[in-house]
Amino acid sequence: MFHRIILSLIAMWLTSVGIAKAEYSFCNKTSYALSASIGYVEEGRLITRGWWRLRPGQCKVVMTEEINPGRYFVYAEAIPGHRGPLRTWSGDTPLCVENESLFTLRDQDVCASDPRRQREFFPVDVSEDNDGSWRTEFAEEVNYNVYKAEVAGVQRLLRDVGYDVSRIDGSLGRQTQTTLRQFRQDRGLGDSGVYDDALIDQLILEANERDAKLGFFFCNATQLPIWAAIAQTDEEDGYRSSGWWRMEGSECAKVLRGELTNNHYYVYGIMDLGDRDIGLAGGDKDFCVSDVQFDAAGDIECSESGYQNARFRKVEIGGERAWTYQFSPDQFNPEISASTAPQPSVSRDPVEEDSSAEATEQ
Repeated sequence: MFHRIILSLIAMWLTSVGIAKAEYSFCNKTSYALSASIGYVEEGRLITRGWWRLRPGQCKVVMTEEINPGRYFVYAEAIPGHRGPLRTWSGDTPLCVENESLFTLRDQDVCASDPRRQREFFPVDVSEDNDGSWRTEFAEEVNYNVYKAEVAGVQRLLRDVGYDVSRIDGSLGRQTQTTLRQFRQDRGLGDSGVYDDALIDQLILEANERDAKLGFFFCNATQLPIWAAIAQTDEEDGYRSSGWWRMEGSECAKVLRGELTNNHYYVYGIMDLGDRDIGLAGGDKDFCVSDVQFDAAGDIECSESGYQNARFRKVEIGGERAWTYQFSPDQFNPEISASTAPQPSVSRDPVEEDSSAEATEQ
């Protein structure tokens, strides 16, 4: 305790005499748990680093060296365990990331052949008059302070793991405390109506584990790379097609998050032979595709909008919450495919996933 008091007094003295600690920090003032990344120039190279996990309401130092004036790039996304569409804090500068782990990338060409390893970063211009430090705050439509963001995050996570939370408002009222108490009792963690960092981490873990068992997955059961696309019902456009997900032999990818709500989907794939491509045979319905990553509405004319047509296979899932579609070699052989069922290699056992809003600086 004595050492902590001394360190606190030293920090207060340094601040009072104008000696600021050099650092770049992220501050999460949203109700979402975030994974965040930063990009910056060092010795003429554009470097990206991540991921930093930020609990709701948490601030964290991500660079400890002196922050020079100039342009930086920042990106954050909500953890997969949050329900609903993926929330991102993003821009329009595509940079490389690793999807599954902590990373430092010094070569931005590493994701050139795999657009799913890119994220759209937004620029941050650090001014000349900064004191060697800078902070980027992630915010959402509700202007939470740090404490209210933390409480709102607990409320959201409780809802994500299946508890009845009527409002996400950042207020630690009676209903939220009662729900916290029920969550603790259900897991043998006591009967307190309060929370701490360990409880938030437990909620994040459970939310992500729940999400990992839901969604639509592609698996490549061939020995060659496959580029995959999917089409699904869209409320506004009837259907919507999107791609591409690149999978090496024996790899899998999660292409739709959350609990599946449609009775059927359409799938398409291209096998990469190096010198040529072979498309999935035995399709049932035409949708738009492109040579690059795409997301095409179903009510457009493909050729008039710069797309090509591809024939997708229909996959009936019978109301299942999760589905895995396996691409096998015979599906790319027209002669064999013509004599097989429309989806000969479908498994209901999901696999683990390979792992806009506002941001302000000051």
